[in-house]
This record gives sequence, C-alpha cells and structure tokens, in this order.
Amino acid sequence: MSTLTAGIGATPLPLDPIPVKGNHAGKVRTCDTTGLSVCLTAQTFIRLNAVAAVVFLLVGAVCALLLALTRWPSVHLLDAVWYYRILTAHGLNMLILWIIFMEIAILYFACTSLLNSRLASKGLAVASFALMAGGALVSNWAIFFTGRADVLITSYVPLQAHPAFYAGILAFAVGALLGVIDFFATLYIARRDKTYEGSVPLVTFGATAAAIIAVVTILHGAIALFPALTWSLGLTEVPDAGWYRIAWWGLGHQSQQINVTAMVSVWYLLG
Repeated sequence: MSTLTAGIGATPLPLDPIPVKGNHAGKVRTCDTTGLSVCLTAQTFIRLNAVAAVVFLLVGAVCALLLALTRWPSVHLLDAVWYYRILTAHGLNMLILWIIFMEIAILYFACTSLLNSRLASKGLAVASFALMAGGALVSNWAIFFTGRADVLITSYVPLQAHPAFYAGILAFAVGALLGVIDFFATLYIARRDKTYEGSVPLVTFGATAAAIIAVVTILHGAIALFPALTWSLGLTEVPDAGWYRIAWWGLGHQSQQINVTAMVSVWYLLG
C-alpha cells in the first residue's frame, strides 16, 4: 500500500488504493500498460483461447509446409494418400479452428476490459473452451489416425469420413456458440450495471458484429454436419449433395467474415 508523509519525522499515512471501476467484485487487476480494468476470470480464458488459436495455426502451418514440399517436383515428399490427409488437416486447422479460437479470445476482451465489466459466466467459459479444445483434438485425431477422414475441409458427400471427424467439429461449434452466448450475456450485465457511459466502444461494436456472424456460421455448420454425422453412423441415408454444399458453405464463407470483422476491430484498437 502506498503512503503519504504528513511532515518530516511524521508517521506515514496510508492511502486508499485507486478504486477499480465496473462490477468486478474484487476479481480484477489494472493493466500497467493500458490502465484498463482486467477481469481475472476473463483473462484466463482470453489466454487459453489465444494460445489454442496459435497452436492450431502452427499445426496448419506445418501442414502447409509439407504440402509445399510435396508440390515441389524435386522433393515430392508425400504420397497421394498422405497429401490429401495433410490437406484436410491444413484446411480445418487454419480456416476454422485458429480463426474461431482467436475470435472467442477477442470477444472476451471486448466485453470485459473495454467495458469495465466482469465476465458473465465462468461456467459457460469453461464449458466453451472444453468443448472447443476437445472437439478440435478429436477431429484432428480422426484425420491423422483413423485413415478415414481424407475428405478435405469441405467433406463433400458422398465422401464419408469417420464419425469422430464430424462429431469433433460439431462439439467445437457448440463450444464456440457457448462462448458467444457468454459474450452477449456480458454485454447485457455491463449495460445493466452501467459500467460504461454512452455507446459501446467501436472495437466492442465490431466484436458484436463478428459475434452475430459467428452465430449464423455455427448454425450453418450444424445444419450441414449433423446429417453427415448420422449418415456416417449408419442411422440415416446419405444427404443430398447439392443441399449439403449450400449448407456447408454457409459455414465456410462466413467463418472468413468472422475473421475479417474481428481483425478490423483489433486494428482500430491498435491504431
């Protein structure tokens, strides 16, 4: 605790710490660099999701290097089977997993530190990360170890993958949806508790737009992949190929828009 000296030889008088704004109930620190209030619960899950994002980005990047060495005629590293296996892993890790993990980290930051608010639900954040991380690992396991998921990221029917491939992506999608729900719930309590004045910051507004796109993206993924999962389990007939492609690209294209919207918001913050 800092002190104030009343005079020469006087006993130092304690000063009260600068109060932290918001609704944190003590579970908060002040960032030394920015001066923002940092919810410690949110900080944990920002770090977890950001680290997971980088890990899966690195997996995708290693796959990209292997693919490049295969396309180089004088090296031609991989045979045909492993080429498509690695291409599937590259697409999943770089176009879906790393983007959405990083998006969740950005959402938690934008709704807590920028609004001086606590995270709405630690339980939701735990469930979100557990499902996302577990689903990502299961899907990667299916690609690398079952020999039955060489279907590229699009997994167009009637190509059939191992059920774990679809189940992992669906679990990841549910986890991401829980993270987005936690974001919207935090926006609500921040507004309710008046932790900020006026409109939300531009970065938070951009993150909200990205979160809305994420909901639509996740729903498209579920619409496409759940019938594919039941088909791979032998419970239903093969989905219509044309319908499947339309539904799947509601996931594929919009996942890129999540990334664009979130990154533009971050660039405004850094600028």
